[in-house]
Amino acid sequence: MSASTDPAPDSSPTGPPAHDPAVGTFAHLIDGRLAGSDLDECTRALLRTAFQDDGPVRGRMPGAYLQSITVSGFRGIGRTARLPLTPGPGLTLVTGRNGSGKSSFAEAVEIALTGDNARWRGRSDIWRKSWRNLHHGQEPQVAVELRIDGDPEPATVLRTWHGDDVADSAAELDRPGHDPVPLQDLGWQEGLATYRPFLSYSELGQVIGGKPSEMYDAVASILGLEQLAATDKRLRELAREYEAPAKVAKAELPALLALLDSTDDPRARGAHTALSGRRPDLARVAELAAGTGAADEALLFDLRRRSTLAGPDTEAVATAVTRLREAIAWAEDLRGTSAEDALRRAELLARALAHHRAHPAAGACPVCGGAARLDEQWARDAAEQERRLRSEAELILTARGELEAAAQAVRDLAVPPPDWLPSEIAAAWDDWLRCRTVSDPAVLASVSENAARTAADAARVTRHEAAGRLAGHDDTWRDAARALAAWLDKAHAAEEVAPHLARVKAAQKWLKATHDEIRADRMLPIAEDAQRIWSHLRQQSNVTLGPVRLSGSATQRKVALDVTVDDIDAPALGVMSQGELHALALSLFLPRTFLPENPFRFLVIDDPVQSMDPAKVDGLARVLALLAEHRQVVVFTHDTRLPQALKYLRLPATVYTVDRRERSSVRVRSGDDPVKQALHDAKALARTRDLPGDVVTRVLPGLCRTALEAALLEPARRRLLGTGLSHDEIERRIAKAHKLTELASLALYGEFDRVGETMTDLTRAYGQQATDHIRWCNKGSHEAVPVDDVEDIIRRTADLAKAVRSL
Repeated sequence: MSASTDPAPDSSPTGPPAHDPAVGTFAHLIDGRLAGSDLDECTRALLRTAFQDDGPVRGRMPGAYLQSITVSGFRGIGRTARLPLTPGPGLTLVTGRNGSGKSSFAEAVEIALTGDNARWRGRSDIWRKSWRNLHHGQEPQVAVELRIDGDPEPATVLRTWHGDDVADSAAELDRPGHDPVPLQDLGWQEGLATYRPFLSYSELGQVIGGKPSEMYDAVASILGLEQLAATDKRLRELAREYEAPAKVAKAELPALLALLDSTDDPRARGAHTALSGRRPDLARVAELAAGTGAADEALLFDLRRRSTLAGPDTEAVATAVTRLREAIAWAEDLRGTSAEDALRRAELLARALAHHRAHPAAGACPVCGGAARLDEQWARDAAEQERRLRSEAELILTARGELEAAAQAVRDLAVPPPDWLPSEIAAAWDDWLRCRTVSDPAVLASVSENAARTAADAARVTRHEAAGRLAGHDDTWRDAARALAAWLDKAHAAEEVAPHLARVKAAQKWLKATHDEIRADRMLPIAEDAQRIWSHLRQQSNVTLGPVRLSGSATQRKVALDVTVDDIDAPALGVMSQGELHALALSLFLPRTFLPENPFRFLVIDDPVQSMDPAKVDGLARVLALLAEHRQVVVFTHDTRLPQALKYLRLPATVYTVDRRERSSVRVRSGDDPVKQALHDAKALARTRDLPGDVVTRVLPGLCRTALEAALLEPARRRLLGTGLSHDEIERRIAKAHKLTELASLALYGEFDRVGETMTDLTRAYGQQATDHIRWCNKGSHEAVPVDDVEDIIRRTADLAKAVRSL
């Protein structure tokens, strides 16, 4: 395409080098910052040592351009197909419908150089196992020709496969004047990861849709802060080394305190107290650990009496409970018998006699109220009857007496404990003592034996523990003293390295602040480039991108995006459309292309147009053209809007068209001009022998119309753009021009309904033959039309297309 005479955009996304990658320059920068810091000299020396020179980066890749991509048996490409490229700055557009094989070329470059493909990451195994072309029986291979700086001839990266897994491959570099070398031995992996010269539509989505830390890493990798990160790593390792004794001492302290708690020795209690403060008294602990004096007599006295503590006599309790249960059973057997009835009647008569004696004058019965019933004779008879009844009830009285005596015998066994009873068994003994207050014999029989056994067991455990502690008292302290001495060694080691650890912490704090400052400085030109790129891509968007900053560290690292919508702050990922998000991802990705230390002079972009509205496609075309002034930019797309935008904006680009035939035969041909392509297809039709006439009459007019449509679209878009219309409105107007004559009207007047004036003007300018030819093409796209001379029709179409393009 010819260069445009339109004014260039006000600013270019290029900028000054983001940083100087030389190690010496970076070290000099750190020395200067250290000299102006308030750190003590020891901490400065520590930082200088940590910031050691790792030497030159191994295998730094020299500058390189792409010269060609040759593919066979890979993805959508069967037999060998080659995409030629011009090694040097410039824009190359590779177009083709979906499934044509164009993306296979893009993926081939990436897999040739890296052995992997970002599009397949995170996908199922079928993606990684369906990479071989089904129509190609030979071993697949990909060859990428590179023009490396200083080499008179191109170098070739050749990757071949010998298995079904895409990872089962090997690649080597064949460079003029050198023996072939395995690609992995060259050490290019770091550069390929840092400056990654490939970008696909799926990656654009991952940049924005992934985790904040992943977006941060994608941007931060180009800032050259590896030495700061390496220094921070060394300081962290040194800090872990100095922290180790203190961590070990801290981790072992709870177990040591537990051991001291379990040691009944005054020295153990003293050591526990010395260790329990905020700052352990190590000197006191050392004195106690070295001591060998006798234990406290009060402690020994307590252990001795504990060793003699007697609990309830469980055998006596069991015997008493057995007696109680027998008495309960005897009394239960007599329940409801005549003896029990006689007792009740005797007791009733006794109460009546007592009432009569208390009230001799009252003759009426206190129960039924009958008169002259309770007299002296009644009293004599009642007394005699009571005597006889009580004699009859003697058996049940005996049983009741035995029941009360048996219950009391159980209660009497629950004697109070000594007043020094250990608190840990007081609850068990309290349960046994509560048996003294249980009045129900059955309940007493139920709970007393178990309560006595529990109290007895607690007393037995206490006796045994006290006896054991008495026997091993000195041995136990010796174990505690040895444990104290071992712990003290670790505590003293931690104490010795504490000043060194404090310096490391101060160095880490200084390095973090310095890292943030240098990161901000180096991010500034890249952020400015991102803003300038966004200013081109945001066409007609009300979203404004402010400063782009890197913030946080470790798991909290992220890219801070200041976005406003109509001058109102808003969260970027929440308010932007999919097209705007992809434009934003491009704005963040593309600045790395300009970094002078980027060895890749090329950039391969696959499908960047998706989700973009026409205005953003125009912006993308301008950005790609600006990139291409300094880099080799290769763009693969099936969207026709990008090549159209480049054409009507008159931006220079080389265009190739990829199409796929039977059995995955992929053809690459020049596609610079859609008019020429349509005429080329028409000529191919004319050269076809023995072609039926009805095919010519139906196909040729359509091809001629396609050529004229492509020719008219350029002036139509230029005219509409010149009126200041939005891209959406331009596309709507073009979509309304269903006929070729309406499209011509749009090209001449910017309105599709001035067909009459248009045809008159075209006749005046190019003759009646021109307008007749337009009508013939228009009609022929709907029905068969006569074709007299195929060559003449094609010639007339070419002449007319050339004329109308300059409208």
